[in-house]
Amino acid sequence: MKKTFTEKKASIAQSPYGMVSTASGIATDAGVKILEKGGNAVDAAVAAAFCLGVTEPHASGIGGQSMVLLHLADSGSTIALDGSSRAPFAVSPMHVPKKPLTIGLQASTVPSTPAVLGYLLEHYGKLTLQEVLEPSIAAARDGFKITALQHRLIKLEAEELRKDPLAANVFLKDGRPLHAGEILCQEELASCLKRMADEGWQDFYHGEIGRKILDDMQSRGGQITEADLSQIPVPIERPFLETSYRDYTARIYPPPGAGRALGQILNILGNFHPEELQPGSPVAAVIMALATHSALQSRERWPIDPAIYKQLRKRRMLHKDYAKEIARRIRMVLPPEGTKRFDLPETSGETTHLSVADHQGNAVGITQSIELVFGCKRTAQGLGFFYNNYMSTFNYKDMTHPYYLLPGAFPWSSVAPTLIFKGRRPLFLLGSPGSERIAPTLAQVITGLIDAKQSLGDAVNNPRLHCTHKGTVHIEADRFHPDVLDALAQAGLQVKKRAAYSFYLGCVQAVQLPEKKNKPFIGVADPRRDGRAGAPEFKS
Repeated sequence: MKKTFTEKKASIAQSPYGMVSTASGIATDAGVKILEKGGNAVDAAVAAAFCLGVTEPHASGIGGQSMVLLHLADSGSTIALDGSSRAPFAVSPMHVPKKPLTIGLQASTVPSTPAVLGYLLEHYGKLTLQEVLEPSIAAARDGFKITALQHRLIKLEAEELRKDPLAANVFLKDGRPLHAGEILCQEELASCLKRMADEGWQDFYHGEIGRKILDDMQSRGGQITEADLSQIPVPIERPFLETSYRDYTARIYPPPGAGRALGQILNILGNFHPEELQPGSPVAAVIMALATHSALQSRERWPIDPAIYKQLRKRRMLHKDYAKEIARRIRMVLPPEGTKRFDLPETSGETTHLSVADHQGNAVGITQSIELVFGCKRTAQGLGFFYNNYMSTFNYKDMTHPYYLLPGAFPWSSVAPTLIFKGRRPLFLLGSPGSERIAPTLAQVITGLIDAKQSLGDAVNNPRLHCTHKGTVHIEADRFHPDVLDALAQAGLQVKKRAAYSFYLGCVQAVQLPEKKNKPFIGVADPRRDGRAGAPEFKS
């Protein structure tokens, strides 16, 4: 197969002292610095998460929300921290807009990231907020070089950014998008973070920062009021979901996240022999596409209120018998068993994810977002962060829907940070951005690791596809043999070609924890974006 793309390699690091993998080299360095300073995985993850809001402002920030999967080595317990933002109380269920709000301050829910990261640090960290915010403040104040990807995203959203003088002043130069290599400084954001470091994260809601947010909302038609900020969106600790895959166990994210979709995909795949799931084969592509299609349809059909999910007895999406029936139907449309397997070509959001583990075995995965690229496309006056546009994720038509737009409601989410266990030992921590593409992205990495016996780096590097709940397959076409595309079409699926290493198809940040004491931690950052894995050089 003729290569029509430039090969890329995931960023890979090894160390006996812990690991950090994020979508930004500067944020990775922030986490590594905190580990070397004596912090645990929580401290490092919080530092990296705050820093991502500075160095990846198109994907996350303190104006958005953060969802956490935390594993504590001493107790062996795993906690899902639901850091959902909240719909403003000014929302009227009797006057819901006809179309989802996406642009401007009215599209923003009450940001929860400061409360989530603050709560996480205070309950499970060791260091102070001032210590973990130091790298973020420095990155915002001193600036950093814009990457080619960031230039492309700024250019893509330049028209809307120009409508906000506050954003235009920072991300445009003489009216044009900042070029790759130019320095992005965010002085107002640096001051905002410094204020939080000095006064506490609560200042975002009850202090000077909160007052500035309220003034901004009032002057520019936003819906967030004092009633919203007075009720801090403190995260909720929820029990994780669990399913088995071959000889492994997956602890996955509960509602409002998309762990159910990932669990259903894995349960379906478990009905096929590993040889049928080898990356690069037409059969594997069809199985993955149809399993994804089914899981996303199920999630659309059975939305669940996270507050009542724990009490449900019948959890059909995670039921093995239900997955077995879907697998039986998939077999009816597979390519003939004799179809040749083609080897993969050799390989040398909106939303972001980070994975961190420390030398003690504590592990933290955080998926955080401002929803679409640059959120609602408006920055907070005098504070420098982008407001989110999570108002776009609610249901606007069916008042009985668990995620109907109501005052104080939680938005629907597709996050799925995941821990894979071998026996009682956590072995892989991984997550990805990408909205509904998150669950199938992680499933493809997991099957590469377990079914194909690949290294973590190779499993993340693999060419990727995604099938929507409506049956359209988005695929990195140039990285697959043409017969794979033909097989998908013959299975009745529409095929949409995406570029190699597509931004659209997720960005996995993963950590492999040592299976034995003499083995190192391994970190991998997906080549599809700007990520890097890094590790401390010594144990503090």
